[in-house]
Amino acid sequence: MSEEKKRRLTAKEAAEVAAKYLAEMKDMNRLDISLEELELTDDKKCWLVTLGHPRSYMGTTKDYKVIKVDAETGEVLSMKMRIVVCE
Repeated sequence: MSEEKKRRLTAKEAAEVAAKYLAEMKDMNRLDISLEELELTDDKKCWLVTLGHPRSYMGTTKDYKVIKVDAETGEVLSMKMRIVVCE
């Protein structure tokens, strides 16, 4: 008996899910959100989507969030700060 192949979200779909989630959580316009990084985990179960958005309290500097999206269901599993260190 062959196991049915499960459909996985495309990179574009995962990025759209993450951007919509961040816009709703931060009550911001999706046009203010930029896609910075996109990675499928080694086990292919989740997309890690890094998004940038203007820091509301500092002007032009960006804050970054990593949104973890289930690759099969499209459910957002977590949102974390991405700290960028400049040397």
